[in-house]
Amino acid sequence: MCHPIDHTLPCLVLQYADDTLIIANGDAASIWSLKNILDAFSTATGLTINFHKSTFVPLHIAPVDSAAMASILGCAVSCFPQTYLGLPLSPHKLRVADYKPLLDSFDRYLSGWKAKLLSTGGQLVLVNAVLGGLTVYFMSSHLLPKNGDR
Repeated sequence: MCHPIDHTLPCLVLQYADDTLIIANGDAASIWSLKNILDAFSTATGLTINFHKSTFVPLHIAPVDSAAMASILGCAVSCFPQTYLGLPLSPHKLRVADYKPLLDSFDRYLSGWKAKLLSTGGQLVLVNAVLGGLTVYFMSSHLLPKNGDR
């Protein structure tokens, strides 16, 4: 297996804790190689890979070929935008609707803070620390749309 664009480079892998993103060529031979590597890793380390929680996200691959490759891995076929570490990933510019997970996370935090258990100062600290951090995290990876962009 090699990098999908530059064949002199190894396969592209992004990993954080137990979340792994693997970008590979979209052909059955590459998928079989990936499956063999993951199975060997599992055997060597004793760590099991839950393919039922994994997704195969094809890009410019016929649906019948995508289904065949996903069945090799034993996972479901998904589509873009795909979430990785809480960020929506897409090969295209994200729509305003694709930022719904960010807005939903704000709602989750704010709903817990509506109780009268926190002082106004405590609420302000939480808003600045958490909601500001979430926004900066998104903006470090994506250009947020301008007001009115669809």
